Amino acid sequence: MGEVVGLSRRHADLLEARGLDIELLERLGVESSADHGPDWIAIPYYRGEEVVGRKYRTISGEKRFSQDIGSEQILYNWNCLVDPSLAQMPLIITEGEIDCWAALQAGFPKCVSVPGGAPATEVGDRASAKYNFLQSLPIADDLTVIIASDSDDPGAALRADLQTRLGERRCKWLRYPKGCKDLADALQKHGERGVTESINRAQWVIGNVYRMSDIPPASEAVAHASGFPGLDDHYRLRLGDLCIVTGVPSAGKSTFIGDLSCRMAMLHRWPVCFASFEQEPTRDHRRSLRTWFGGGTVVGMDGDTLQRADRWIDEWFTFIVPAFEEGATLDWLMARMSAAAVRNGCRLFVIDPWNEIEHDPPPGMMMTQYIGKALREFRGFARRYDAHVIIAAHPMKMRRDSDGHFPVPTLYDISDSAMWANRADIGIVVHRKSEDETLIRIAKSRYHQEIGKPGDVSVRYVWQRASYEAFLKPPPENYQDRRGGGA
Repeated sequence: MGEVVGLSRRHADLLEARGLDIELLERLGVESSADHGPDWIAIPYYRGEEVVGRKYRTISGEKRFSQDIGSEQILYNWNCLVDPSLAQMPLIITEGEIDCWAALQAGFPKCVSVPGGAPATEVGDRASAKYNFLQSLPIADDLTVIIASDSDDPGAALRADLQTRLGERRCKWLRYPKGCKDLADALQKHGERGVTESINRAQWVIGNVYRMSDIPPASEAVAHASGFPGLDDHYRLRLGDLCIVTGVPSAGKSTFIGDLSCRMAMLHRWPVCFASFEQEPTRDHRRSLRTWFGGGTVVGMDGDTLQRADRWIDEWFTFIVPAFEEGATLDWLMARMSAAAVRNGCRLFVIDPWNEIEHDPPPGMMMTQYIGKALREFRGFARRYDAHVIIAAHPMKMRRDSDGHFPVPTLYDISDSAMWANRADIGIVVHRKSEDETLIRIAKSRYHQEIGKPGDVSVRYVWQRASYEAFLKPPPENYQDRRGGGA
């Protein structure tokens, strides 16, 4: 634990310049930290009278943080949670301690801060382990929670994660005065009145009728290039989208989705959840994932590479596996997808294939209506949990042409409903044209400018690496190089 000294005059001046009450900070035990640097302060985390850890941060220049080794991760200002005199008040949860001080100073005593700030939105930082501090949070049925996260992308991610875990029905969100991104800014620029008005204007997360200005801001949907050969001009992956992949049996749907999933895990640190009912995780998935990671067949892989591959698989991949003879219904699947999103922070979900789910439409509901309802739920899931959902669906039985080949299917050829084409944000057809060439056709893209325009890509599957490479057609036998005149 670092040595701490009294709050220095310089630090008091810096904090007062932010509009903060120094007497309040001294009551909270805030001190200068001499051994961390010239402008570091120490913030004690109390549970009862015990200090369970200290957090250190800079208050000028570059924003930097650290903690005592072994600090217990609890909500800052935890004692207000067990104060019976505050039981009927709404609970305010802020993104940082300074925001919490602003609320306390403005007369809102039931206010806490998350211990680790907002999650990093571009890495796998939103799994349940980051939110273990919520396990000790007493939540009464009538508790109202005001989420005072920052008005930026990480703040939007924190708000989404908290309202998912605490229940949207009890949560409100804040809009700050113009030019302010949090309560600390509101205090510095507008005084305690700015903080008070921001909190008093808190709006419910759940609502159905809005003016545009009333809609909670969402994090920007970034379109991520996968690096799949030739695909990035036609299909870039965004959180919140639903992608449908089709193709005749053995066309390569699963290998395409598997390669794509590995690339997203490796390039963008997206945790992946497979609900692959035709593949057994410890046999089929492990072999293909090891091969993809190691860049060669498992048989020729050395022990060190195998160990690194298995660690990578365990870190970035989750599998939904029905018990023996257990029926994987739509409700069953959605519940487990929700658990994977919350527990493991999964952002890419693969359902492969659709027909292996047990489908039982309610009496009187036609199959096309059932599929439309199901796809609407999957799109809602993608938006609610900030995920990208891919569903592999077989086309109806197709006839071979006179040469014995299947025609290239369309999204409207998928069994049972035109809803597959209508509900998808992205529609992809995988078609094996020859032993060497596979066609990847982006048949539908709902947002051309953001994620790419429809188009075709030709690739070759390299089974020794469990991945695809660009397909380059060889020149014809009678080809002559015009520059040299020879073949």
